[in-house]
Amino acid sequence: MSEDETTLADLSAARKRFLSLVEDIRPDLHRYCARMMGSVMDGEDIVQDALARAYYELSALKQLPALRAWLFRIAHNRALDYLRRYDQRMREPLDAALDVAADTALTPRII
Repeated sequence: MSEDETTLADLSAARKRFLSLVEDIRPDLHRYCARMMGSVMDGEDIVQDALARAYYELSALKQLPALRAWLFRIAHNRALDYLRRYDQRMREPLDAALDVAADTALTPRII
């Protein structure tokens, strides 16, 4: 087995271990995020984002935290970030969006 194949096998095994760790927590995490977001689909996006963030942050930790609380905190913060961005987009005046849409420099040319 080459070094690349070994690395891929190690990464695959690590991913499977992580998914088995969060398997029991994921439904509760999804329910929490869906209620926070007001949408099952947006809740799923937040869960996936939170799990990806947790997976990559695990390598920097010296010891495993209380997994459930740690994942919920990450998901909560990701949901708040998403809601803040959404709120900012919704506050932008509609006139600004119309100006961008009317800009002829942004209109593609047909050749």
